[in-house]
Amino acid sequence: MIYKRFRDRLLDLLKAPKRPPDPPAGSPESVQIFRAAPNFLKLQLLVWGFGFAVGLIGEIAFVVVGHTKDGEWLELGLGYVLFAFTVLATVVKYFLIRLDYDMRYYIVTDRSLRIRDGALLIHESTFTYANVQNLRILQGPVERLLGLSNLVVETAGGAGGASRDKRGESPFRRGHQGVLRGVANAREIRDQILSLLKRYRDAGLGDPEDRRRAVPAERSLEGFSPAALARLREIRNELRLLSESVEI
Repeated sequence: MIYKRFRDRLLDLLKAPKRPPDPPAGSPESVQIFRAAPNFLKLQLLVWGFGFAVGLIGEIAFVVVGHTKDGEWLELGLGYVLFAFTVLATVVKYFLIRLDYDMRYYIVTDRSLRIRDGALLIHESTFTYANVQNLRILQGPVERLLGLSNLVVETAGGAGGASRDKRGESPFRRGHQGVLRGVANAREIRDQILSLLKRYRDAGLGDPEDRRRAVPAERSLEGFSPAALARLREIRNELRLLSESVEI
């Protein structure tokens, strides 16, 4: 197939990795790699094909109109140039869609999650279970027909996403969240991550760097008055209750 013959050359040209990303922190035996479902690629190609058809019809109409006008060689030539550009851009877009699908990896361990996607601009994000606050599933009508879902992993600092979504922002924004797009078993992956997350928290595990930073922070409380210390403890307890009440 033409795509397979040119894929490695294109990856070399883009200086992109040809192998899956290294697993994040966690035991080697717990590593699991998930991929977007084949229907996710079909959906992307369907959108690509629709755009190509619309552009092609418009260019053909432009050329036909140019032929009906005597002496309008400049307009006719412009129509052919635009037609050739549309075909070339569409072919390039097709290769990028296929490449994006091949480059998309979701890796889960017993301690963290890593997401990598993108072809021209590669995004790789790692989320430790210590920071995960919420998991939710998004599914549009077309995705529902194709049996696809998007699993959104929200981390500390990413609260309030629902209210921002109502203002029209993309549900796939980055920052304090990661998205496993186009998976066929989103609920299974969610339940598995929840099970790992519960096991992680029940075991009292955490980031060693966070624990080291906590020591000087605790010592710095020595300069506070008893009343201030009591108030700080109340705030700490309220924050713990708030975090425990967050739905996962």
